[in-house]
Amino acid sequence: MAFAAVFAYEVAAGDAGAFEAAYGPDGDWARFFRAGEGYVGTELLRESGGLRYVVIDRWQSAAAYEAFLAERGHEYARRSRDAERLYREETVIGRFDLVSSAAERTLE
Repeated sequence: MAFAAVFAYEVAAGDAGAFEAAYGPDGDWARFFRAGEGYVGTELLRESGGLRYVVIDRWQSAAAYEAFLAERGHEYARRSRDAERLYREETVIGRFDLVSSAAERTLE
């Protein structure tokens, strides 16, 4: 089962580059998550012509994500506080399980 933690951010114009460097697929957060067993990758989406972003952190399972947070929670909290300067607003959209596709069902 695949899992995703999804967040939305509103970023100031002058902070877009720094935000993308921190939250992108090869950014600071992704490098931090790579230490976690079950981390799959991060996607960063930007609104066309805008400064709103969606970050999708993908994990093999919700359990893998929760285990990482339990193990590295203090560092996660510190990084979160440090990153607050990069955005105006953060919204937790939610935690989602992948609904299997037709192609995946044929492999089962």
